[in-house]
Amino acid sequence: MKLLKFEIKQITHKIILLHILCWILFIAYELTTVYYSIGEIENPYVYVVYYAINISFFYLYVKILDNSFREHISTPFAALMKYILLLNFYLTIKFAADYFLANQKFNINNPFVYIQGFFIRNITRGLYFTALATFYWAAGHISYFRRQAAEAEKRQLIIEKENAELEAQLTKSRNAYLQQQINPHMLFNALNFVYNSAQKYSDDAANCIWLLSEIMRFSLEEAGSDGKIKLKREAEQIENLVEINRYRFAAPLHLNLLMEGDFNRYKIIPLILLTLTENIFKHGNLTEISSPAVLKLTVSDNGQLTFHSRNLKKSKNGHVRQRKAVGLENIHLRMDSFYKDNYELEVNELGDFFELTLTLKL
Repeated sequence: MKLLKFEIKQITHKIILLHILCWILFIAYELTTVYYSIGEIENPYVYVVYYAINISFFYLYVKILDNSFREHISTPFAALMKYILLLNFYLTIKFAADYFLANQKFNINNPFVYIQGFFIRNITRGLYFTALATFYWAAGHISYFRRQAAEAEKRQLIIEKENAELEAQLTKSRNAYLQQQINPHMLFNALNFVYNSAQKYSDDAANCIWLLSEIMRFSLEEAGSDGKIKLKREAEQIENLVEINRYRFAAPLHLNLLMEGDFNRYKIIPLILLTLTENIFKHGNLTEISSPAVLKLTVSDNGQLTFHSRNLKKSKNGHVRQRKAVGLENIHLRMDSFYKDNYELEVNELGDFFELTLTLKL
């Protein structure tokens, strides 16, 4: 910010110096012309007064044009009225200057002598500086609109670039979604056979196979036209996944699961919550009874969903962390594509614990 202010200050100083230089050259040109025309010039203070009046008139008229045509503060008619008032004020100041400066030479008490004598000159001079100001403003105005056109073209290019990036991101999102899906059509017959065979020897093994089949069938379900499924279906698969993992390990898994809210009322894009739940078992240590994992899924009456998990870290292996990062990146891609700024995914590593909180407006 300080650098920006410094740059603006530098640019402003350059513009002021450029204006001063231009006026010096302009005044030098006029005084040179006067000197070679009549062979003499007035005292310097006379020109200081008159040029101060003329230059002030010049910039005030430019400001009127800016307010009317560039900033749209006033209408063209209002600008015309302001110009007439400004011209009258300019003539009044010029007549006063004529009276006080010329009277030092001629000592005439009647001010109307100066008004009549210098009226045509002052009108001509006022119109002359009006024309100069108009040309100056017009040049700047054309430059302004060129900059506006360039900025508009730049914004259009940025929009096109963002659209291209969005399209690429959508493609990545679709690929990420497809990568998370398993296509086990040819496996279901085999699973049915394994399930029927396992029932003869172990109800637990058969039940685990059935739960796995349910999750696989869920992964193949087609979402609605909006790309979403019932939140209740996703919540059911979370329970199935938790149950499968309780069967998988010989040691008890210490996981506190809490679900609250009307899950049947809302919809969500599939496999987001299931993937976050899977990460708890893949990367978390759930065997410590003193530090049980926590998985809490709630949805409020106004459709605010919160998924919160907290668990001990299983390993500090870099490869495991890399796979976890890829999974979260895929989730970010899909959430960005569907929910944009309506969600927040916060991940924290607090010592030996890994904590994740997803908040989402359904």
